[in-house]
Amino acid sequence: MDGSSSKRWFDSPRALWVALAVALVLALPTLGMGFALDDNLHLLIFEGRWPLGSPMDLFRFAGGDPEGMRRIVQEGPYPWWTLPELKIVFWRPLSSALETLDYRLFGRNAVGYHLHSVAWYLGVVALFGVLLRRLMPGSLAVLALLLFAVDDAHLLPVGWISNRNALVSTALALVGLGLHLEWRESGKRWALPLSLVALAVSLTAGESALGVFAYVLAYELSGARGPVAERIRAVAPAAVLAVAYLGMYKALGYGAYGSSMYLDPVGEPGRYLVAALGRVPALIGGLLGVPVDLWGINAASRPALVGLGLAGLAVFAVLVRSARPGLSEEERRHCRWLSAGAALSLLPVTSSMPMGRLLFVPSLGASVLLAVVLRHAWRSRGQGWRPRGVAVAGAVLALFHLVLAPLSWPAMSMMIRKLGTDTEQMAQQVRSELDSARLASQRVVILDARDIGVLLYVPVRWALQGQSLPRSWWPLSLVQESPIVTRTGPTSLALELPGGGHFLATEAEQTLRSPEHMLGEGAQVKLEGMRVTVLAADAQGPTRLGFEFDVPLEHPSLVFLHSREGVLRRLTPPREGTQLDLSAVAGGPAPPL
Repeated sequence: MDGSSSKRWFDSPRALWVALAVALVLALPTLGMGFALDDNLHLLIFEGRWPLGSPMDLFRFAGGDPEGMRRIVQEGPYPWWTLPELKIVFWRPLSSALETLDYRLFGRNAVGYHLHSVAWYLGVVALFGVLLRRLMPGSLAVLALLLFAVDDAHLLPVGWISNRNALVSTALALVGLGLHLEWRESGKRWALPLSLVALAVSLTAGESALGVFAYVLAYELSGARGPVAERIRAVAPAAVLAVAYLGMYKALGYGAYGSSMYLDPVGEPGRYLVAALGRVPALIGGLLGVPVDLWGINAASRPALVGLGLAGLAVFAVLVRSARPGLSEEERRHCRWLSAGAALSLLPVTSSMPMGRLLFVPSLGASVLLAVVLRHAWRSRGQGWRPRGVAVAGAVLALFHLVLAPLSWPAMSMMIRKLGTDTEQMAQQVRSELDSARLASQRVVILDARDIGVLLYVPVRWALQGQSLPRSWWPLSLVQESPIVTRTGPTSLALELPGGGHFLATEAEQTLRSPEHMLGEGAQVKLEGMRVTVLAADAQGPTRLGFEFDVPLEHPSLVFLHSREGVLRRLTPPREGTQLDLSAVAGGPAPPL
């Protein structure tokens, strides 16, 4: 293919159709992912069997109301350490309405929901493709669009129904961004009010739209032509809209409080800024191919993720700089504001724990910079030692973003599907340990849940299956190592971890109570039928917990479960004055220590 025919192909609509076809092929495995995690809560909301939220307010996980939280802690599945004032509630009425429509149309057939999500993803890819063709037609635009379409960080927004809000809000906000450029680049004044309407509607779908607002700001700061005063006036309407949205968001009671996973930049600016020092570099690493999801899986990996993010940013900046001479003036102008937009769009998502799925909007600009580097690396092959180094770096980036990323889509889809299957099997297994005929009068006490999916979603699965629920579902701890159980009285026991380990120290536990609200020694939490006392604690949190029940531990209204070999097994409490090391329990009653 000669140069002119190649250019015609890159500039033709066929390139966009190829990118859409690739995106569709990669998204197809998500059709089998079923309902996962929060999707199950939404089904219960639709069926009127969940105490939080409503069909038009699906993303209300904790409303900041102690009285409202009392029932969900007393009966479960939220654990006893949940902060009574915990607030995790997001204003997404349009996304709630779209999912409610899915339920009306498809009921519990998840395939229909997933087809809906795939359609939105194709819409985002198409809108981004149209935007790129306008800004920088040719091979650079096509490569950037392909990198965006295959980005494996997009799998959860596409495949997790509850995360569809990122697709909807981004698609609508991209319409607003495109209309803003139509106004500013082509002088079409009619586009300004339409841009503001699209941006306003995008905010009703989800907070991800704020990331696209960052691109509008970046364009006026570093991409638009004209004097500074003119650019300030041009960005003012969108800025006022964003400020009004944030004010309304807070006034309506939405946001986060009391959680280490979710931070409120407006209500808790100090905590947000401190967290951003680590979260932003980790997210930058995620844009370059570092597995940022390790942040929530293994806390020990966080320093490495921050270091890799900073090192990757430094190397990538050198690569972009070396590629700059090969760009046209127009390409430089648009790359400048798109890269600034990618950086600024990290700030809204920094309010949550670093995860790959948060990179959906930042990956818009990042894909363009990656395309710049990869094209430059391709042109540098076979030259001197310095260009050869660029080519090697480009080959590594191509491996991560053009080979491993698309391969990750089917692999991750299967993993998430397996997660749903495992939760279903766990729910059945736990059910087999219980007497269903007496369950409604019993309190199920889980001594050592190992997984937040078990802690929260086993009773949710029972509810979805129409099965009877226990009178209470009480997880006592969420730990990765087996605690030592001490029978301290007829109605009481104590838990401690080997080696003086800490309770409430993991990201999962602190999602429901942040370290700023840590329970100190002597603190108590009282439920109907159980009182929890922190028997010992230090600056890092509780080290010994006491639990006193309203009846002897052998009473038939109490059922104790413990984790063994990946499942929950029934446990006979030890005799008074003795201990059990749960790591040594092989099943049934364990010998005293």
